[in-house]
Amino acid sequence: MRMKSRIYNICFKNKYLAGLYCGISFVKRKIIYGISIAYPIIKYKNKVNNPVFLIYTPEHANLGDHAIAYAESIIFREQGINYYEITGTTLGKMAQYGYLKLLNGTKIFVNGGGNLGNLWPDIEKMNRMIIKNNPDSYICFLPNSICYSQDKKGEEEFKKTKSIFNKHKNLVVYAREKISFELMEQSYNKVKLAPDMVLSLDELFVSQKRGGLILCMREDIERTISEKEMTFLKKISYELFKNDVTESDTVLPYNVSKDNRKYELEKKFNQFRNAELIITDRLHGMIFAAITGTNCIVINSRSPKLRGCYEWIKNLGYIKFAEDVKEVERLWEEMPAYPHRYHNEEILDSMSELISEIADIVSSEG
Repeated sequence: MRMKSRIYNICFKNKYLAGLYCGISFVKRKIIYGISIAYPIIKYKNKVNNPVFLIYTPEHANLGDHAIAYAESIIFREQGINYYEITGTTLGKMAQYGYLKLLNGTKIFVNGGGNLGNLWPDIEKMNRMIIKNNPDSYICFLPNSICYSQDKKGEEEFKKTKSIFNKHKNLVVYAREKISFELMEQSYNKVKLAPDMVLSLDELFVSQKRGGLILCMREDIERTISEKEMTFLKKISYELFKNDVTESDTVLPYNVSKDNRKYELEKKFNQFRNAELIITDRLHGMIFAAITGTNCIVINSRSPKLRGCYEWIKNLGYIKFAEDVKEVERLWEEMPAYPHRYHNEEILDSMSELISEIADIVSSEG
């Protein structure tokens, strides 16, 4: 047995030694993260006059969240903003070892997405911690959806979050669709509306040769369709496209670092550009289809974000919304012929207030 394991086993047979061991381990890690995480943040804050942080960006497997962070980074760069990115993984370590307060007094932009509500409790807890630890910061939640369960637990969690959000003196929350906007507007002090950040991208290659169907369906808590409906969906897919059906997802089987973000997104965009049809119940399955000019049938899901975000692009004839899987064949027959044009100029117009706020807040002192 290795020496470290022996020490561990000895310590945890004694309550006092176990506490001492845990305390020493905590201090050790705090020092390590102080050097690797806290020091670079302090160095950045001392270097720039007006520190700006883009936080809670992904290092996980969900390419939808990565696409949001990628789109945000483009807008920040276009505005000439020298920002510092802190991923969710790093943020978790900062919270655990008491470094979240390092951001206090700075400008904080929280990555957009479907991150408000009790569908994902760990994210909800982190959102609260960010606000409580940074009372003197300007904090902006970039376009988000909100979803609390319609039960006592959801009610209790929403009440806690509202109390924390509304005590902050300089917090703005952007909703990315009207369903969330209406609930947020009733609940928070300062709420605005802007599209999902990924809709600002234009990833269309008109000359791309297309063929086949991609099934891009959820397997998590937000999935709505039953196993019977899924079986039917697969059956009709293979009837329509024979063997040219690919089952894919916007969530990969492996995590993606921020350095590999653009590479992995480009691979997925290329997959969509090559397809003749996408069938999806994922929000960013729909959005990736929109920005790549790809025919898409959207199956409704649990969260209101799908229907809500569809409203921004419902004028695109090649994106069709289905409440039932039995509508798929009819909607496929109604699809317009290629090529398509994606007008991200209209989306950028809808984002103009948000982009102006980013620029104005970042340029202001204090």
